[in-house]
Amino acid sequence: MKQRLLPLILAGYLLITMAYGMVNPLFEAPDEHWHFFTAVYIAENKQLPIVEEEYDPWLSQEAAQPPLYYLLSATLIAPLDTSTARDDVWLNPFGTQGIGNAAALVNRNQVIHTTAEAWPWRGTFLAAHLLRLFSTLLGLGTLLGIYHSACLLWPQRNDLPLLATALVAFLPQFNFQHAAISNDPLIIFLSTAVLWQLIWLWQHPVTSRRLLLLGVTIGLAALSKNAGVLLLLFTAGFLAVRSLKDGLDEWPQKLVKWSWQTAVYLVLPVLLMAGWLWWRNWQLYGDWTATNQFIRIAGGDRSFTLPQVLAESGGLWRSLFAVFGWFNLLAPAWVYWIWNGLAVVGMVGLFRNFGDWRLEIRAEEKSPISNLQSLLSHSLPLLLFGWVLTVYAGLVLFMLRTPAAQGRLLFPAILPLALGLAYGLTRWHWQPFLWLPPGLALLTTLYSLLGVIAPAYQVPPSVAALPDDAVPLDQEMGAGLTLVGVKMETATAVPGDTIWFTLYWQADSIPQVPPELVVNILGRSLTLVGNSHSFHGRGLYPATEWSTGVIIADRMGVRLDQTIETPVLAQLFVRLVDDVSLDPDSVPVSSIKIVPKEWPEPADTVLAEIGGVVQLTAVSNLPPQAKPGDTITIDVTWQVTESPQADWTTLLHLAEANQPPMVTGDSPPLQGDYPTHVWAAGEVFTDQYTLTIPADVPNGRYPLWIGMYRSDTTERLPLTVNGEPQPNSVYQLGTIEIISP
Repeated sequence: MKQRLLPLILAGYLLITMAYGMVNPLFEAPDEHWHFFTAVYIAENKQLPIVEEEYDPWLSQEAAQPPLYYLLSATLIAPLDTSTARDDVWLNPFGTQGIGNAAALVNRNQVIHTTAEAWPWRGTFLAAHLLRLFSTLLGLGTLLGIYHSACLLWPQRNDLPLLATALVAFLPQFNFQHAAISNDPLIIFLSTAVLWQLIWLWQHPVTSRRLLLLGVTIGLAALSKNAGVLLLLFTAGFLAVRSLKDGLDEWPQKLVKWSWQTAVYLVLPVLLMAGWLWWRNWQLYGDWTATNQFIRIAGGDRSFTLPQVLAESGGLWRSLFAVFGWFNLLAPAWVYWIWNGLAVVGMVGLFRNFGDWRLEIRAEEKSPISNLQSLLSHSLPLLLFGWVLTVYAGLVLFMLRTPAAQGRLLFPAILPLALGLAYGLTRWHWQPFLWLPPGLALLTTLYSLLGVIAPAYQVPPSVAALPDDAVPLDQEMGAGLTLVGVKMETATAVPGDTIWFTLYWQADSIPQVPPELVVNILGRSLTLVGNSHSFHGRGLYPATEWSTGVIIADRMGVRLDQTIETPVLAQLFVRLVDDVSLDPDSVPVSSIKIVPKEWPEPADTVLAEIGGVVQLTAVSNLPPQAKPGDTITIDVTWQVTESPQADWTTLLHLAEANQPPMVTGDSPPLQGDYPTHVWAAGEVFTDQYTLTIPADVPNGRYPLWIGMYRSDTTERLPLTVNGEPQPNSVYQLGTIEIISP
């Protein structure tokens, strides 16, 4: 079975991960373009980069990384022409808005992707795909390391090595990371290689040749990433336990032997291989690991406390399974449920075995020395778990100083994690169902590829004509672009909702400079309540990439603020901006009704009913007295029983009964921000009107009247009180006494 299934698992991994490398656009993985340009720099300049005070933004902090990955990558791409790489890669100027923001609706892409990236790849893009393939092959080496380590631990088992390998082979985050340009796949592979050698040494005699090979592997790891230093420390401790596990007799001599073997075969090779780098870092940066450069470029030491770091564990845990893009593409909840479920079942299985492990040790107890000896000889699982804790502790120390809650940084410990998970799952003795965990894993990674990553980077489609359900606009916007029409998907929303709509564009000529698309949603008093600023296509499809005469259906969403004054008929405005010629005036294209999440309860008391569909239920702030020149404000509460389906204006008159008004304060409800034609049954809200008393109003007591009339004809709406029609279709709010000063 091993011979048949292992090639299938590895082939499946290769196909899926290479598909990730093609579906996920270039440089849409964390730090990917910085890794790439660091390799390009070395290939072109034949020297290592230096992080200056004014650092190169194309290399960023990666220029301070240990250089092995970049040297290997530079060798691979050296025959290719990457001289135009910085011109070929078009960074999204708004891309920082989407980093780490899974709620972002636009600018999720850090790079603008042009047709130059399409197959057949050439130059820069061929080099980038070659390095992605290099990462994929390193991942294949990691899988082989996991498989052979499991075979060493369980030589009589067919299921465990295959299960551990398959779980990692179809882990979405593992596929994504190994389809990206990064030094992580190299340190993951080398860490796995070191652990495989340690497991082998646990079971076989320790020879100088094996120790030297181990030291060289650790030296390579130290040249790949600073996690190599942790490997050296962990390996030294592992071998100390290994030296004592075969017997505690003559333990001082064994520890002396361990000391000189560690110094000669581990520390010395690592110093010879990586010592020059640490000395160089000290001379250049005053930090032998160059970590201070990462901290500086990331914005400085954030000085977090341990509780603050632990509060980021949720993001760290999710990104161990499936977080894509620049930490801004999440898988659906069921993907995390599957992996959380596998983790829980596996951990419970491990704890079930923990009791058996303790009983096995106790059965051999004869004396305290024998007890310690038994513990040492059974300590391999604990030692492997110790590597997980070591990697996590190193990450926590790093997170105290800078944001780094990224699950991929735990992947150097993927071997013990995979072995522990597989062993825990098999402890349930569900032998006929052992295909289920890798099957579920395969499902999650395929969906993540095709259902999460692929749609996120799709450019807007073209259509032959404006759809029948779209509103024609035919609005010239400048830069040779015409806004042909708009189709609103969201007619009514509440604060915090996303407004979805499609803008239909047509290019009469292709602009030389890509115009920026600005969409604003304005609420009451033209207050900004939602905004989007990007290139077209949610940042993915600048107009410079279009073809003339083609209608582009640019579907997008704008998220509303949570603190919007409601209700309101908000207005959707669009404008194009560039640094050359475009007029930044906005064009209104549609409207959206925004209502509160819950309307107030209807009132039992009705003062008056207007037009048979709107009720006046309360009046407040009516002053008993006023002076000429005063402006008074009256609050009224409207209650809607049925939609007016027309625009009405509120009448507010200060006048003697049946006499022409002396003062008027007529106004559309809510100052026109919520016209009556959009009112609907069940709505209850407070409105406000103002009235300024002219200087020539004589002293006296005057009634204040309210009513409504049609905005288009000025015809008053019938007004009733307790079902009785009122004269002049008005209701008396009260009386105001005018007193001259």
